Amino acid sequence: MTVSKIKNQLKRLYLSNFISNISIAGAAWVLLLVNDGYSLIQVGLAETVFHIVSLTFEIPSGVFADTLGRKKCLLLSSFAALISAFVRGFLPGFGFVLVSIAFSALSYNFASGSDSALAYDSLLEEKRQDEYDRYISTQTIIYRVAGGIATLAAGLAVTMGTRNAQILSIGLALINMVVLSGLKENLVITRKKDVTLAKRFKDTYKGAFRFLKGNTRVAGLIFRNALVGAVDVLLLFFLQAKLPMTGIPDWLLGPLLFFMSLGGILGAKISYKAAKYTLKKLFVICLVIALAGLVTEFTGIWQLMTIGGFLTSFADDLLQIRSDVELNSMVPPEQRATLISVNSFCFSVIMIVLSPLAGWVFSL
Repeated sequence: MTVSKIKNQLKRLYLSNFISNISIAGAAWVLLLVNDGYSLIQVGLAETVFHIVSLTFEIPSGVFADTLGRKKCLLLSSFAALISAFVRGFLPGFGFVLVSIAFSALSYNFASGSDSALAYDSLLEEKRQDEYDRYISTQTIIYRVAGGIATLAAGLAVTMGTRNAQILSIGLALINMVVLSGLKENLVITRKKDVTLAKRFKDTYKGAFRFLKGNTRVAGLIFRNALVGAVDVLLLFFLQAKLPMTGIPDWLLGPLLFFMSLGGILGAKISYKAAKYTLKKLFVICLVIALAGLVTEFTGIWQLMTIGGFLTSFADDLLQIRSDVELNSMVPPEQRATLISVNSFCFSVIMIVLSPLAGWVFSL
């Protein structure tokens, strides 16, 4: 793959990341459900369905990516997002809300691990894997910026209404599929074309879990990264409900949530400077910062709560990038997407365990 082709490959992944996370319907899904008359209990049930589906299909989707192709998985991710938006926008009833949420989770599953595996192995093919650090930092910044913009425009989704907001999501999914169609598949995938499908699946499964079994360091890295990430996600999720209770005007919520996302951008920007620390030491530092951010939620002072959200986002993205770089440098290319999916699987397990506990803690 030439330099220009690698640049095109990475640019398409950058653009796809932006398109996937700019959806205002996705950012305002809770607001849209409540605006459509669904209760907070139903919102909680929808969140539970998301994590159950995500937990069930996370690792199989990684195996699919390593067996049949990372590009195919990314295209399936966009297609699942399209189905999710169509069902939510055009089929009424809470049952279809859950179907939509399930496809949303599948979209996340098929993208998780596939994009970073495609990028890392594209660079590895040209012995340029040292550039992956810069790539994943840029992707994290794009993710935070796109999500921040979508959050700022969440009120627009409510004004547009569910159907129109979902039509916009359908359009974004179609554009994303066009962008992804120009990607080039990794050689580690195309070299398997003469191997039977059954043998590919078997080799991927056995190779991935044999690797994990013999590498406790990787297992520990995955758990620590998922723990800090769960603290960040749960804090930001519940701050959406808690900040309005401090008496702030409605218009200020979006800008405050956007400011919190800037913490992640700062963490991504300086992540390369943290390479001098061991991951265990960095985990302790980031966990302390994340927990400090968590404590501010109980002050009831919106300024401190906002700073707490900023700090937690900073710690999450800083640790996530360093962990991602370290994990990719350790895993075999043939099982890269599968092993990265194990990382996401661990995150879902921790979220399922901590979500009810967090709901109780934040209600105090």
